[in-house]
Amino acid sequence: KSVDEIYKKIILRLWNVYKFYELYAGKLQTTNYKLQTTNLLDKWIIARLEELKGEVSKWMDKYELDKAVKPISDFVDDLSTWYLRRSRERFKNENEDKENAIATTRYVLLEFSKLIAPFMPFMAEMIYQNVKRQTSNVERIKSVHLENWPKLKPLISRFAEKILKRDKKLFEKMAETRKICSLGLEARQKAGIKVRQSLALFKIKNQKSKIKNHKELLNLIKDEINVKEIIFSDKIENEVEIDTIITPELKKEGQSRELTRFIQDLRKISNLTPDQKIVLEITTSHEGKNLIEKFESEFKKSVGVEKIEFKDVIESGGEIKIDEMNFRIKIGK
Repeated sequence: KSVDEIYKKIILRLWNVYKFYELYAGKLQTTNYKLQTTNLLDKWIIARLEELKGEVSKWMDKYELDKAVKPISDFVDDLSTWYLRRSRERFKNENEDKENAIATTRYVLLEFSKLIAPFMPFMAEMIYQNVKRQTSNVERIKSVHLENWPKLKPLISRFAEKILKRDKKLFEKMAETRKICSLGLEARQKAGIKVRQSLALFKIKNQKSKIKNHKELLNLIKDEINVKEIIFSDKIENEVEIDTIITPELKKEGQSRELTRFIQDLRKISNLTPDQKIVLEITTSHEGKNLIEKFESEFKKSVGVEKIEFKDVIESGGEIKIDEMNFRIKIGK
C-alpha cells in the first residue's frame, strides 16, 4: 500500500509532468534559458527548486537520508498540482509566454533529475535523457549519473534571490492562494456545482489578506475556481463563500466548457498532437448550433479547430448530452 501511494503521488505525477512537457515542447529548439520570465508562477517554481536544492544538500551532507528525501515529495506536489495545473493554458498559446513556460519546465526537469538521481536512478535517467535529446543535436547524451551534484547556480540563484528580495513573502502568499482555492473548490463541491460552470462572485472573509491587492494571485484564484469577480468581506460566516446564482449567460459558458472538454477527449482518443488542426462535423439542435456559434472563437482556440461544419446527419463520431441539447461530433483532419 505504501509503495503504491509513493508510485501515484511521486513517480506517476512526475512522469505526467514530463509527458505534458514533451507533448507541447515537441522538437522545439527552446533556446530561451536565461529565465528572464516575468510570470509569477515561473518565478515561484524556480525559487522553490533553489530552496529544494539547499534542503536536500544540507541533509545529504549530514547523511540524514530520510530528511533529504522528504522535501522531494512536497516539490513534486507543487510542480504537478499547482505549477503545471495553472500553467496549462500558457503551453497552448503561441507567444513568448509559452516559450517561458517551456523553458522554465525544461530547466526544472533537468535540475530536478539530478537531485533525484541517488533516490530514483531510473526515473532520473529517463527524464534527463529525454529532455536533453529534445533540444540537443548530440546523438549520445551522457548519463545524469555523470553530472555534478546541482548547486545553487550563481545566475539562477541571483534570479531567485531577486524574486524573494523584492517579495520575501512570495511563498507565504502562494500558500495562502492555494488554501483559498482549496476552500473555494470545496464550497463548489458542497453546492454541487461543477468547476466547469462559471460563477459570478467569490467572497473571501479575510480583509487583512496578504494577497488582497495582488492582481496576479487573484487571477490565479479566478481561473482555478472559475469565477468572474473576487471581493473581500467580513460579513460572511465562513472563510469563503460562492454565489450560487447561475444566470442564463453563465449557464451558456458552463455548457461551452463542457462541450470543449468533450472535444478534447475526442482529440485524445484520436491520438492527435496539440499542433494538429481539426475539422469538426456536428449534428445538433438549433439551440446547440447557437451555443457553438456564440463561443466559436473560444472553441477554435481551445481545441485547435480550423473549421466547423454543421450536418443534418453524421453516422459516426461521439455523442454527448448537455442539459437539453444533444450533440454528435466527428473529428476530421
